[in-house]
Amino acid sequence: MTRHEEGEGELSEAQRLAMLEDTVSTNRVVLMIIAVLAVVAISVAVTIAVVKLMQPDVAYVDSKSFAKLERDVGILKEAAIAYEQSMTDTKNILDSSNATAFKALMLEQEKSYQLHLNALKQGMRDLARMVPGSRTWLDIYEEQMDEALAESRARMNRLSRLQTSALPDVEAIPLPDRGEPVPVLN
Repeated sequence: MTRHEEGEGELSEAQRLAMLEDTVSTNRVVLMIIAVLAVVAISVAVTIAVVKLMQPDVAYVDSKSFAKLERDVGILKEAAIAYEQSMTDTKNILDSSNATAFKALMLEQEKSYQLHLNALKQGMRDLARMVPGSRTWLDIYEEQMDEALAESRARMNRLSRLQTSALPDVEAIPLPDRGEPVPVLN
């Protein structure tokens, strides 16, 4: 090779310095990018490590066990619904067979008791008119009978307010006092 050919391959000092400076500035940019990426990678790694350390140790259930538990829960829900329905049916049966029938019987008994007391009072009045000087004992006994009638009416009211179901409600109508016409129940 000749010197001229070698000269074309050689660069002047200024060209070499310019190329060297370009290479150095490119290397600086690359190093800065690498440094930023390293900082980001380190911060991501530290964040992941901290998150993993803060997570509680959780034992996850495998899908077969979870499916079995779901089936068991479904069975238990169905059993609870069936139990609730049977309790409602049982309550209705007990309520209709005992309480309502007993309530109706007690209301009829109170009406009978009031009818008897009213008849007794009327008989006492008639007897007092027949026997001279019997006004004092009539007042005493009539007061006691009025008290017994008032208690009977109060019991009837309490009975009629009791909440029962399944049988038709029995309407409680206290009997009238002293010779008033007796209402007829349907």
